[in-house]
Amino acid sequence: MQVLKGIMDAEGAELEVLIGFSSHICKIIPDDFAQELEHSQIKKKFVKRLVSALNAHMRPSADCPGIRRVIVQHAINLMEFDSRYANDFHKCLSMVENTSTRLENYRLFSGDVGLMEHRTTLSTLVARAKELMGREWVQGISTAT
Repeated sequence: MQVLKGIMDAEGAELEVLIGFSSHICKIIPDDFAQELEHSQIKKKFVKRLVSALNAHMRPSADCPGIRRVIVQHAINLMEFDSRYANDFHKCLSMVENTSTRLENYRLFSGDVGLMEHRTTLSTLVARAKELMGREWVQGISTAT
């Protein structure tokens, strides 16, 4: 899948767009998406790339204000499909929660001014991701006993 390959090499706004597109694909056809990750043998590399992009954007920027949002949304889509992804995103989502800004809640800008807000705030997305992580942790305990 060209989108997955593009995510590995892209930076900045292009990376933001590709991750957003990949996230939508994952949400709409999760089985096919997971199968592509497995067949391409890039599952670990892909998740590592998402985490690395999130870490590279510790602070939101005007250059790509939505990159953390699309990564968190992608993490949610992955965890909803397979709860084992929760461990991969645990540490970096706390960082997003502690550094989120109002800038990241806008979907449309005119210069530096946000014009149209997303229906769901970034903090709400992080809360959903953490909820999924909590569920995975509880499931891990119940399967271990």
